[in-house]
Amino acid sequence: MRKFSKRVLAVTLSTAMVFSLAACNKSNNNPTDSTTSQGQTGESTSATDGSSETGNDGVQTYTYNSYTSALANNWNPHTWESNADDEVLNSYLSSPFCTMQILDSENGVYQWVYEMATSITDVTKDHKDDLTKYNVTLPSGKTADETDAGFVFEIKLNPDAKWQDGTPITADTYVYSMQQLLDSSMKNYRANLYYSGESAVAGGLAYYNSESPLYTAMVPAYGDGETPDYSYDLDAGIDAGYVYISDSADTTLGYSVSALWNDNGLGTEDGYAAITDGADDYGYTKITADNKDAIFGFVSAALAAGFGITDEAEIANLTKEMLFVNDGTLSEKVDWDTVGLYKVDDYTIRYVTQTYQDLNYFLTSCTSTWLVYEPYYEAGKDTTGTLVTTDYNTKLENTMSYGPYKLVSLQNDKQMVFEKNENWYGYTEENGRLVSTTPYLVDGENVPRYVTDKIVINVMDDNAAKQAFLKGEIDGWSPSADDLSTYATSDQLYKVDETYTMSFFFNTNLEKLQEMDRSKGNTNSVVLSNDNFRKAMSLGIDRTEWVTATPGYKPAYAILNNLYFYDVYNDPTSSYRNSDEAMQAICNLYGVSYGDGTPYATLQDAYKSINGYNLTEAKELMKTACDELVAAGLYTAGEDIVIRIGYKKGALDSSDNKQIELFNKYVNAAAEGSGFGKITLTAVDNINDRYGDVVKGEYAIGFGAWGGAAFYPFRNFQVYCDPDQYSINEAGCWDPKTEELTLNVNGEDVTMTWQAWSGSMIGSGVYSEADFSTKLSITAQLEEEFLKKYYRIPLAGMTSCSMLSYKCSYYTEDYNIMYGFGGMELMKYNYSDQEWADYIANNTLSYE
Repeated sequence: MRKFSKRVLAVTLSTAMVFSLAACNKSNNNPTDSTTSQGQTGESTSATDGSSETGNDGVQTYTYNSYTSALANNWNPHTWESNADDEVLNSYLSSPFCTMQILDSENGVYQWVYEMATSITDVTKDHKDDLTKYNVTLPSGKTADETDAGFVFEIKLNPDAKWQDGTPITADTYVYSMQQLLDSSMKNYRANLYYSGESAVAGGLAYYNSESPLYTAMVPAYGDGETPDYSYDLDAGIDAGYVYISDSADTTLGYSVSALWNDNGLGTEDGYAAITDGADDYGYTKITADNKDAIFGFVSAALAAGFGITDEAEIANLTKEMLFVNDGTLSEKVDWDTVGLYKVDDYTIRYVTQTYQDLNYFLTSCTSTWLVYEPYYEAGKDTTGTLVTTDYNTKLENTMSYGPYKLVSLQNDKQMVFEKNENWYGYTEENGRLVSTTPYLVDGENVPRYVTDKIVINVMDDNAAKQAFLKGEIDGWSPSADDLSTYATSDQLYKVDETYTMSFFFNTNLEKLQEMDRSKGNTNSVVLSNDNFRKAMSLGIDRTEWVTATPGYKPAYAILNNLYFYDVYNDPTSSYRNSDEAMQAICNLYGVSYGDGTPYATLQDAYKSINGYNLTEAKELMKTACDELVAAGLYTAGEDIVIRIGYKKGALDSSDNKQIELFNKYVNAAAEGSGFGKITLTAVDNINDRYGDVVKGEYAIGFGAWGGAAFYPFRNFQVYCDPDQYSINEAGCWDPKTEELTLNVNGEDVTMTWQAWSGSMIGSGVYSEADFSTKLSITAQLEEEFLKKYYRIPLAGMTSCSMLSYKCSYYTEDYNIMYGFGGMELMKYNYSDQEWADYIANNTLSYE
């Protein structure tokens, strides 16, 4: 085919969430910030300024054709669940209070821009009475009078905002919508975004639980040295129908049923099924004559295997600690006026947070809203069940948009079509088209946005999508790992670093490993209980070579990569990974020094030299590990070792097979001459929950990733250290709720549990209001000390891999994590619909 020449059009498409990155193999291929285009064009002539040209109806049109493996089925902001739901809601049918967009693309400078709001300000200093009125949680040691910021935020609303039918959106709309979101009679799925977390609205949790069934602990709380009250008559309570158990509530020894089973593999399968399958709408299961044996068997097994408790009397008492009593009593009624969201005037609301929140991070939480359209929301309510539900925003006829697009056609399981919303505040009519220009400057100019007239999403499988993309029928495609090798050099392939780091994570519990050797297909996997063995594994991996097995991978030597920033809103150059503290942590981990007598003059030189590979040290550690394991009677020198790895939810592909082949090469090279026999690592695929299965003891090693929170790395270690918040992958190795760690904070040694440290810099944590320098130091120390345990071995950073049609291109080709490539909002078109149809009818596309 002819080589295209480059052209640039000042036209745009629709908004995407600036914080989301599309992963390789993502099925929904709307044009997000994870892809861009070289903007190549062909022989046909197209307007380069986005102006209209004559078509069949006299108006030029632009359509973005996309695909998904499964259509969205619920875009209600109170209950949406899937990525497809989220895409429809937040990319087309709604607008945020504010978002980030390009200010200077050449220098990578971002700006906050307002949409549904006209300003958001911290007014805590002038409204300290709200801190007491709404019973906020003040930082440790602080009083309301001493608090001047971080709790009360005033949001001035966009007076031009309307629903697609022209109904104005006012402060009353926001208050009504939040009341419905937190309504205790509905228990909306997405209410947790507003009753918990750093941006939780004050009083939201109490209102959410208002007049709900009251499940009280059978054994009242007691402190150290106090005598527990085990007097409740269990048999009588069961006969009366008052006794319940919860899957999620923390009870015996600080663990929930879910944590015992999913995180620690404790209990029995039939008992766990009885607990979860019988749960009511509130998450509690009534214990009856039919299920009590299975449920109590679960508890007994968990206490025996996990805590060595076998005494029948003690088990009976601790079982009561896991139970709840509900005799029909409801919790107290909580009035709406105790919730910290209130109307100031028709176009002003104030939002009071439960815990301290810096203004910039509050703005991040304002990149969406909770709005619903009252007439449709109320009309869709069903009050016949235990909980009230609504079918709002699940069908064409009950969908109401306040975003740049509206839903105009829906064929279930086949297609969705969106067109411009004529009542969106950003549009004006010009020559028969709805057009919009940025009300803010981008590279010094007001540029066109939302040029796309129509968005069509068709249901296709991956193979059909590939063929449609190559024929020019859809405008974006996510190639599979196998396809990536074919299109690795394409100008239309775009790779963007993601926050996710692929790693090995372990179960080092000796009893679990011994059981895996007996019954799970492993041989001598007990070697993983030895710290030196796991460290040797890590140092023996040549990550630079290993990532070549998988297009899109990059070597990783630490948990947090270059996308993390510790003070991004005040200093866009504040890369965590490039800070002295974070670089020193990784130099300490790998034993790399700098200065006189070393090969490296500076800390940066030393850090940049790290590649995670040291075969000499790996061999020494393997020899030490073998000697230690033999001396402990856990291993016989020379015996072979077979370890099954929980590798993948789907089927292994050629890249996976190459990866495991290299792992086997590395571990055996490190073990050569150590006394260990041949080591075989076997990848297991088609696993529904490899993360949970490693904890349970089905596999000794798992392969997976954590990521996210790039703008606030101070909270990231909760996923490794706080089992109350997350199902931690390493739960088979340790208990961070009880194990303590001493860190140096501003010259003072401070000791807390790992769990406490992981939450110390957020919410009401002891260092939540500390300066960024202090938080940076704590985070770097946490990263170093956690990695030194070798419960988790970082291997590779992930990249998003997407292709974009020659039909369109992004505003900038210089990616920035704050705004991507400008997103769909600033996307440019190289061809109109008619021009593209003419071109593909007369030419053969090639993307290789």
